[in-house]
Amino acid sequence: MNDYYCWLDGRIEACRAEIAALEAAGRRDDADFAKVRANIYDVCRTVSRVQMNRPGGGSAAVGALFARFGNEWGAALEKAKDHGDVKAVAVEETKLAALSEVRARFEEAAKS
Repeated sequence: MNDYYCWLDGRIEACRAEIAALEAAGRRDDADFAKVRANIYDVCRTVSRVQMNRPGGGSAAVGALFARFGNEWGAALEKAKDHGDVKAVAVEETKLAALSEVRARFEEAAKS
């Protein structure tokens, strides 16, 4: 599981570097999406650690939480599409893509 946490730390740091570079280049919109990805990685790191260390928690609890996030963000994506909110659609898609990446990495780590 340490590899998983190291991977998340690396993704967060990479996003922070990307944010700084994008902001320096005046690309605020792109930097905002990098901030969304960094936030998702950070949230997933935090909830993973908490659930893995909680009595009765473990990898099944983390997986259930990630599934709940996916359901909630998927619903938010559909709502944004229904309202024609292009920016919200892009944000929700970014969140879901980052979550998908985290889930795959977590499942791989949980098998080890």
